[in-house]
Amino acid sequence: MKRILLMLTGCCFVIGCGQTTEPETVLTPETPPTIAASNTIQTATHIFEELADGVFFATGAGTVNVASNALVVINEEDVLVVDSHITADAARELLNSIKALTDKPIRYLVNSHFHFDHAHGNQVFPETADIIGHEYTREKLLGDPLSESTYQTIGSPAAQAQLVAALDAQIAGATDQEVRTALAAQKAMLERHITALDEVVPTPPNVTFLDHLSMYAGSREIQLIHPGRGHTGGDVIVYLPAERVLFTGDLLYPGAPYLGDGFADEFPATLERVKALDVDVIAGGHGGLIRDKAVIDRSQAYLRTYWAQVSSSHSEGKSVAEAIATLDLAGYEDFAVFQLGNPSVLALEVGRMYERLEELVSAAQ
Repeated sequence: MKRILLMLTGCCFVIGCGQTTEPETVLTPETPPTIAASNTIQTATHIFEELADGVFFATGAGTVNVASNALVVINEEDVLVVDSHITADAARELLNSIKALTDKPIRYLVNSHFHFDHAHGNQVFPETADIIGHEYTREKLLGDPLSESTYQTIGSPAAQAQLVAALDAQIAGATDQEVRTALAAQKAMLERHITALDEVVPTPPNVTFLDHLSMYAGSREIQLIHPGRGHTGGDVIVYLPAERVLFTGDLLYPGAPYLGDGFADEFPATLERVKALDVDVIAGGHGGLIRDKAVIDRSQAYLRTYWAQVSSSHSEGKSVAEAIATLDLAGYEDFAVFQLGNPSVLALEVGRMYERLEELVSAAQ
């Protein structure tokens, strides 16, 4: 399959596959679950890679827009899921796909943060399942998340319609039939996603915490940790100490973190606390698995560079547009693909940093 890249809902997708790495086989919706590799199970909509006994990293198989990764932890008596994808439609497909792994009841859903691509499937989880998150996440989801700038700019029906128009232009200009087929499949997936957006009802956690929550499911220990503010004000990471597995949501993944709702000044210190955990594999909210903590170092360096330049522009009295025009992130082109390829995203990020700088000035007075 030819790989054609399009920026969608906060991360990079491969048109025709819906994820950043292609599965070993491409399944139709009628294809039953199969074992695609020794530690991988694939359904029509999801790929589950087993990271430890009963611990599965869930990514999309390309037939429905899931927009973010998830984690499935099968315990002795029940199941814990981390993140619910971008719509009720995507979440239902996740729940159906989990049946290929186990028939145990889903008892817990953890929200890594409040953003639409990770938490807007909350509403379809069983009523018997507790939704757990940071108090900040509950506050944001109880508010008006569909009116916030991040959703309106990146995730709203209007924003997605622009992507459909871009796909139409690509299809019209494509001469290779394989490329046209892949683009048409991506358009169909995106149109299904836009229809699904009408159904979304932001649903907050009913169990909240501030700093740390330990859960014990049979012999398994699961630690929910708020290591500090970074991507949002309420990021939660899920740590399995015995299995040495960590799910980081959007605090850490192979690319540069989105900062439109972030705390860029505090982010490097937050990542330092993540770095201190004893893990073998890190599963982020987007992209593939991380097995080398050098990714954390690069993320911290990027954040410090970005923040220093924007802080300098702010102190010089430059506007947000002027700050963006003078921004120099050379050396991070492969890391900050989403940001550097989207002027509207840069405007959200730099605007948020200016807002944060004003907060710091006011606090110092």
